Amino acid sequence: MKCPHCETAIEGVIPRERLNGKNQQIKELQAQLEAASEAAQAAGKLEAQATELQAQLAAAQAEHQAYVLQSETSADLMRAGVLDAEDQDLVRWRYERLGEDRPSFADWLQAGAREDRHLASLWAAPAAPAEAPAAPATQAAPATPGQPQAPAAPAPVAAQPPAPPSNAGARLQAVAPPPTYSPADVATMPLEQLREALRSGAFK
Repeated sequence: MKCPHCETAIEGVIPRERLNGKNQQIKELQAQLEAASEAAQAAGKLEAQATELQAQLAAAQAEHQAYVLQSETSADLMRAGVLDAEDQDLVRWRYERLGEDRPSFADWLQAGAREDRHLASLWAAPAAPAEAPAAPATQAAPATPGQPQAPAAPAPVAAQPPAPPSNAGARLQAVAPPPTYSPADVATMPLEQLREALRSGAFK
């Protein structure tokens, strides 16, 4: 660089134009860096949003698959005799754990499910009810030597229906009115006969 006054060359001095060029280059690089940073932040937000949407999609697909499985297997389970909702969920859960190479659900119900240690009880035959023990027969007490043996208690007799009344079905008979007595009859009537007449209502 030369001195502007004497045209003498000056060593080690950087021209202003060169400095201005570098400054402009730095500003441009800073602007590019800020733009790249903003783009990176936006990309990071988009990436996080994409990750969240992917998780929601996976959950929705799993829920849809569960609905499809439930719809397709309900009829097969009912035909197989599994009617309880909790038992049906247990059977589906065991089927899903078989992996990708599992057989069809209907085929598995007829064979593999009945051999599964968690599900075999669903098809087990119910135990027969236990019979009530018979009442022991009443036996007579052993006889003491020299004494007669006491008779055994009689077996209980089933209760009989009450007998119908003796006059059931009998026709009602006409009751004769009490006899009437004249004053002369009363005057000559014995005392016992007079009492009987009074009790029978002959003088009402």
